[in-house]
Amino acid sequence: MSIEINITEDKVEIFDGTQAAYLAAVDTQDQANAGATSVNLMKYRTTEISRDISIVSDSRITMAKAGIYNIQFSAQFDKTDGGDDIVHVWLLKNGQNVANTNTEMTLVGNNGKHVAAWNFLVQASAGDYYELAWHSTDTSVFINYVAPQSTPTRPAIPSVILTVTQV
Repeated sequence: MSIEINITEDKVEIFDGTQAAYLAAVDTQDQANAGATSVNLMKYRTTEISRDISIVSDSRITMAKAGIYNIQFSAQFDKTDGGDDIVHVWLLKNGQNVANTNTEMTLVGNNGKHVAAWNFLVQASAGDYYELAWHSTDTSVFINYVAPQSTPTRPAIPSVILTVTQV
């Protein structure tokens, strides 16, 4: 058995090969709709913490080892025009749609915000990757980032928050 010890200024981690994989990541940019017939992939450009799970090409949630994983996310959808618009969100595995994972939601009116937040329990082999995809025929729909605010002081609202944990 091998043991790995990581020492930083504020913590000591001991890894004996049996610890579960995890990842927490966010995105701090608006994510635009690429077009009325396009599939959009949610992006996570800032990894906060991780072990044995990484983000590749800004969208691929890549597992280093086989196991059961809980993929949880929230994305703040918004729009900049009137009327009602439909958004679909679903899961892909290794670039292919995963059956029975699509959800439809409706954004109502100008600035019709809606937070999509749910989770998927998946079985992965080492090297598999998952992506969260979305689509809307209205190009005014986007995933919205909000900078930190004041009076009172509040933290930023990431466009997407992602956590992945091995079960």
